Amino acid sequence: MMRNILQNDRGYTLLESLFQLMVFMIFASISVLMIIWFRDLYNLEKKKDDVNWELFVYDINQYNEQSISGTLTDNETLQMVFLTDPNEQDDRVYNFKLSDAHLYKSSRNGGYEIMLPFVENWDLTVDGSTILMKVVMKDGSIRERRIVKPYVQ
Repeated sequence: MMRNILQNDRGYTLLESLFQLMVFMIFASISVLMIIWFRDLYNLEKKKDDVNWELFVYDINQYNEQSISGTLTDNETLQMVFLTDPNEQDDRVYNFKLSDAHLYKSSRNGGYEIMLPFVENWDLTVDGSTILMKVVMKDGSIRERRIVKPYVQ
């Protein structure tokens, strides 16, 4: 009786072991590819945030060059006034402020344009003739840039 039990309990064959090894190697290679893919996605997202920041700074500098005055209404709102056509009554006024986790540009006539998405905090401080913009992004990274206030004529 004991001999029949031992004869029926053969264990793994070489073919079964090779099959299990192949399955393990396939799962290992797929997991390595997934790790590489997630790393590339993270790097792409970081580069996208960098590009958005640089485009935002470029846009702010362009608005700053065309404005006749720039003031801070509070620590989170930058107001720029643009000289308009002499035939128009009012100057154009743009406010740059943080709302709903995005930096917006709004005008007196209404309407909002997203200038920089996914911002947790935006702090503005005046240091002489410059304005220091400090932005905390969604990933916790801090970005700073100084812009020179427009010369009021």
